Amino acid sequence: MAIFGRNTARQRLKRATRQALSAPAFDTPPDATPWVIGGLWPAELETVTPATAAVAAHLKNDLQRIADSANERLRALSHADVPDFARRTEEVRIIETARAYAVQRVESTIRQLRSAEDDFDTDPAMPKITPEQVHEVGVIPAPLVEPVEINPAPEPPPAPAPAPEPEPEPGDRQLETVLEFVARQEPGLRWAVGERADGTTVLVTDLAHGWIPPGIAVPAGLGLLPPARRGGRVGELLGDVVRSAVYHPGDPFGAARPDAPTSLEARELPRVDDLGWKLVEATHWRDGLPRMVHTLAKAGAARTGILDAEVDVLRVHSDTARYQLMAQYPDVDAALLSNCLLLAATEAIALGDEVSANYHMAWFEALTAPQPTNWGTAP
Repeated sequence: MAIFGRNTARQRLKRATRQALSAPAFDTPPDATPWVIGGLWPAELETVTPATAAVAAHLKNDLQRIADSANERLRALSHADVPDFARRTEEVRIIETARAYAVQRVESTIRQLRSAEDDFDTDPAMPKITPEQVHEVGVIPAPLVEPVEINPAPEPPPAPAPAPEPEPEPGDRQLETVLEFVARQEPGLRWAVGERADGTTVLVTDLAHGWIPPGIAVPAGLGLLPPARRGGRVGELLGDVVRSAVYHPGDPFGAARPDAPTSLEARELPRVDDLGWKLVEATHWRDGLPRMVHTLAKAGAARTGILDAEVDVLRVHSDTARYQLMAQYPDVDAALLSNCLLLAATEAIALGDEVSANYHMAWFEALTAPQPTNWGTAP
């Protein structure tokens, strides 16, 4: 197995990405797979050996799901009632986002292969990390495609100059700034921020009853919805507010990128009883979760040592599952959502972040609890 230097591998990935994205989508391609994963197959796996065969098979299936999710989003977009220029912009964003996930998985695979080789070559006394233990994430080779010359999306025609609008109140401006700070992190979701009569400010999204995914930095001072099943438009999830601001995918952002201090305080919830034990039980032999998730949940709950390489692989699994969830938005699969919650909780507890682990596990319990049956009243 050939192991190349870190810089060489990254340069190869960057070059392949530039080539794949050099022709942005104008008409939605019937299959965007070459744009998503074309040219990313790592040189380290050009020759598959018995030691890497299982890795390659697992990774091939995992990455294909990223490409399939991108194709699904593109097909849904082609039927959406949006202006042509907005559709073209969103097509490019979908492909570039999927491509970024693919590159992440390639880099993780290269790191895992290099780490495994180092373990075997440098320290025979160290415990070995096999492909079956870490269930690494990798990529698949894509067919060669000729670059297609595609005209860039035309600029929309200039709109008539609108009448000047009144200057927003300071409170409204603050809400809009906070909203943009959050929406920029995940622009494919609907977001809303509202100020209640008691002065508290709450942030919501309609992804999954109000759950805020991991990786979203929440500005300090904001409140989040408690775990519960709820429905309605994103603005309705705020409840009674005196002022609010709402973001929908495609809404323009300001020229200046807002910044805000962030905090984990918003994710603080009453402690889940026996958090570690419940997480270990929930991840045991669960459909759709790699076995390593259960292993790392046990290690995190027991506060034993966890290798950085294992956390890196777990994070890629979590990112991939979340990407699949975004592809289904706004109607998400309950089983996939539950797995995303468990992956997020496991990643947090593995990193020693018990506040976030407790937050995601509390949402898992709320959304998987048996629903009461209303049998009605006998006549």
